[in-house]
Amino acid sequence: VRNRQALDQFLLPLAVVDFDAEAARCLGRIGGEAGFGGAQLAHTLLLAAQALRLNATLVTAQPSLYAEISGLQVRAGLGMEERLPAAAPTLPAELDTRRTIRMSGSHDLSLTLLGDWLHAERPDLRFAATNVGSLLGLVALMQREAHLAGSHLLDEETGDFNVGPVRRLLLPQGLHVVILGFVERIQGMLVARGNPKQITHLTDLQRDDVVFVNRQGGAGTRVLLDYQLQKLGIDGGQVQGYGREETTHLAVATAIAQGAADCGMGIQAAAQALNLDFIPIMEERFDLVIPVEYFESALLAPLIALLRRRDPAFSERVTALGGYNTGPMGRVMAEV
Repeated sequence: VRNRQALDQFLLPLAVVDFDAEAARCLGRIGGEAGFGGAQLAHTLLLAAQALRLNATLVTAQPSLYAEISGLQVRAGLGMEERLPAAAPTLPAELDTRRTIRMSGSHDLSLTLLGDWLHAERPDLRFAATNVGSLLGLVALMQREAHLAGSHLLDEETGDFNVGPVRRLLLPQGLHVVILGFVERIQGMLVARGNPKQITHLTDLQRDDVVFVNRQGGAGTRVLLDYQLQKLGIDGGQVQGYGREETTHLAVATAIAQGAADCGMGIQAAAQALNLDFIPIMEERFDLVIPVEYFESALLAPLIALLRRRDPAFSERVTALGGYNTGPMGRVMAEV
């Protein structure tokens, strides 16, 4: 019976299934067993880890993809792949890899400023980022598809950010990293200007007249939301619009600005950018997770030097976005 309930839960759209710390541990264990890469790998690993976490049978139209993952029960059939969001864009193949710093992971508005600032100092370098969410950014590091990953994963066991999830996911793969501080930012509820629905708390998401827009599974913002909802005893099924996903803070803000949703979880800077109201919930730390081999490389040296220098003009531009504190910038938060 327990396995049947777990399977029923897993066969819901992936968006409504919490990806918790135990699932992350499963992901770390199996990450090195798959023999292919790219977005296909990321989605495959997420599905496999969640199935292992729930002790469920994975129903898939492509059982051969999971053949190398030990301990996973697989059955052929119409699978979750049909319900997955479109694969995240990969970096263009024509990029000069010798002069391109490849970043993957969480979305943040200040990363565009960082890339522009770096290019102004070093026109020969390019900063290319893909927004896939914190969790898939770490998977990209595991597969050597990125030099660094942006992450703001909440560790439910400690209340800290990134160190625990990074340790559980990357250490089993023998990948040692430096967690470099970037910014602290304020997460909260984005609502329409004037807050016409009078939304004041996450408990308002249970109201019939409130339509929510969510972030994708694996995003740090999604992890934070699910953690907060769990503390309040609110199930995702009680939230109208929980299954609608966007991949960036600005996409969430745009949905609200256009009237397609009443509220969503995101950063203050996104609300400020689209002239929305904002209800703060908590401050979080957005770090850069960098494998040691790249942290000590000549390619990343200019970027790390820029962060450590903490140029006042750059810091002012970041804080002007709204809801940012650059205090952690350039500080080594942990070596894992």
